[in-house]
Amino acid sequence: MRWGWAFLVGLLLCLGGNSTLYGQSNPPNPSALPAAAIHPLPPSLQALPLRVDGDDYFERVQPSPLGFLIWSQFPVTVYLETPQTLTPDSAAAKRLASWIMAIKTAIADWQQFFPLAIVDVADQADIRIFYRDPPLNRRVDPETGLITFGRARTAQARYEFYWSDEVPSRLRHRMTIEIKPGLGQLSLQATARHELGHALGIWGHSDRQADALYPSQTRDVPPISQRDLKTLRRIYQQPTRLGWPKP
Repeated sequence: MRWGWAFLVGLLLCLGGNSTLYGQSNPPNPSALPAAAIHPLPPSLQALPLRVDGDDYFERVQPSPLGFLIWSQFPVTVYLETPQTLTPDSAAAKRLASWIMAIKTAIADWQQFFPLAIVDVADQADIRIFYRDPPLNRRVDPETGLITFGRARTAQARYEFYWSDEVPSRLRHRMTIEIKPGLGQLSLQATARHELGHALGIWGHSDRQADALYPSQTRDVPPISQRDLKTLRRIYQQPTRLGWPKP
């Protein structure tokens, strides 16, 4: 991959709290970028048996500065970090095994509706999921100079853009997810399912607890709902600069 330029935007998830957006640098001159256009709808989304009378929460989804975060090359590849330095049969190794199982379950949940494939090399993955605590949200008061830190989060998702090495070079994005180790199995599955929803393009949150993209953890772990899927399909019917070749 050729990294001529890149910038990051993040959507931070705090289960039991609020989600937050953090800053971005300026993208290049739009004249150097592909025009926004609509990709063909992935067959798996086209074939979803969704209720006609159901609603969605599309109005709560934010496009990136380059358009909606739409994948156009399938299957979308996912990498799971698996640290190799843990002592076998140790408590840390067992936590890691539980973490991997929960993440794979969440991937399988989305695979019913969207083409995903797990790969072994991080640099080859569209979505990378890491076994580590997300960084604390550091803020500096511009008037006093005091530094404060937000409370710890369970997960964080962010994206970056790049020009691919293929010919012709295309404008693409890559997602990075960090999920805190040591959560309970159901919490891990719910968190991973939620973050993967962001990574597939739902860059926002639902307003209902029955949806996987609701921003706070609930007593009952919600599955991927009809509203989640209707929102995702509507996103993939929108124009984006991503996935198109250089002008």
